Order: sequence, then structure tokens, then C-alpha cells
Amino acid sequence: MKTIRAVCPHDCPDTCAMLVEVDENGRAVRVKGDPANPYTHGGLCVKVAHYERRTYHPDRLLYPMKRAGRKGEGKFERISWDEALDTIAAKLKPIASENPQSILPYSYAGTMGLLQGSSMDRRFFHRLGASLLDRTICSTAGMFGMRYTVGASVGTHPETVDQANYILIWGSNIITSNIHLWRYILKARSRGAKIVTIDPLRTRTGEQSDEHIAIMPGTDGALALAMMHIIIPGLHRPVHRRIRSVEVARSRVSAVSRQ
Repeated sequence: MKTIRAVCPHDCPDTCAMLVEVDENGRAVRVKGDPANPYTHGGLCVKVAHYERRTYHPDRLLYPMKRAGRKGEGKFERISWDEALDTIAAKLKPIASENPQSILPYSYAGTMGLLQGSSMDRRFFHRLGASLLDRTICSTAGMFGMRYTVGASVGTHPETVDQANYILIWGSNIITSNIHLWRYILKARSRGAKIVTIDPLRTRTGEQSDEHIAIMPGTDGALALAMMHIIIPGLHRPVHRRIRSVEVARSRVSAVSRQ
């Protein structure tokens, strides 16, 4: 039995360090967090804590399956990879020949590998002439927000969060989806910080925050503009210079306020 150091391949902010115990046949028998990692501290989420069970589960899908009964009956039969590809090609070819942009690809990172993540699927759909789609549905707004305010698509160093005085969690269920960050947020609270969560749903994070603001779905922009109406006039000049589009933001907020 030997232990191999690894990193979680999922698309998650934590990038957890893992220790994988492997038997003499090269089969993983146990997965656990690496306690030596300064950020994850040996913790793994529920999804990954038993990764080896999912990898070797007898019900894991390993081959192409074709529906053998009516839709919804749950009846499938195994087919070859050639038959699967031919079936898909037969569906896509007539559509692509008439109007390839009517094909909308939807895929993202897989297990973040070089082949699965932003690689072969892009090449295939570009060659086909399919419609273009921003592949991530969660981070684009934040990415552009960071670029406009600090000049680059970077985030806050998570290990400095415990130094914050006021933590605003906007549309994120950190306790469920970013578990290691929560311990730093709790450290900040122990030093006097206030935790506020903005989310239409009362998630576990909202329940454990000092305040939960349950806005109506789709009103994030209105709330953000209202906050900017208060924040922008009070910006100190050193901070002012670092915000690239502050004048654009100021005029936009003023226009909305007049309405």
C-alpha cells in the first residue's frame, strides 16, 4: 500500500489537496484530505471524500447506452462507440448543413483536464460552425467586475478574509460550495466582523449569517445600483484612482437616481 499526493480535479475554488491510498494493483482504496495543506487543513467535501467509491461503483456509466424502450421507462442497451458517434453524426449533419448556428453547444470543464476542459469540444463545435456560447454560467459577471474595478480577473486571497471587518456574501452558499473559506469567515466574526448574505433563498449560509437579505429574484442590479449611490460619493481619492470606470459608474448611478 502506498500513498500518492493529488489535487481534486473538480471546478471548485478550493483545489483541495488529497492523499490517495493505492493498493499493489494500482487501485485507489481510500481518499482523504491532506492535513499539511495550509488552507484546506485535511478537509474534503462530501462529494470528494469518497471519490474512490464513485470511481469504481458498479453502476458507473462506462459505455455508450441507447434507449431501448419508451422515453422515461429507463430501458437502455449497450452500443459500440462507433454506433454512438454515427447516431449523433446522423442527427447533427442535416442540421449543420441547413443552419449550423441552430446548434447550441453546452459543456464546460469536465474534470479540469487538458482534454476535457476547453479543448476538444471547442474544436469540434467551431469546425461545425455552431453558435458561440460563454461556457461558464457562474463566474463571467464576477470576472468582468474584477477587471473593471481592480484591473485583472483575480480574487481576494482567502487566507486574508479573517482580517475583514464586514463580509458581504452575495448569491453564494459558502457553507455548501466553498467549505474551507467559511472557517476564515468565522475567524473574522470572532474578531468582531459582521456577516451579511444577500440571496433570495435562505440557505445554510444565510441562516448562519448575522443578517440575511432575501431580495426578490432578478433585483440584484437594482440593489447594487442603490448601494453604489451611497458608496461612490464617499470614496476616498486613493481608492478612487484604482477604480477604472468610476466616472462611468457615477454617471450611470446618477441617471438611474433621476429616474
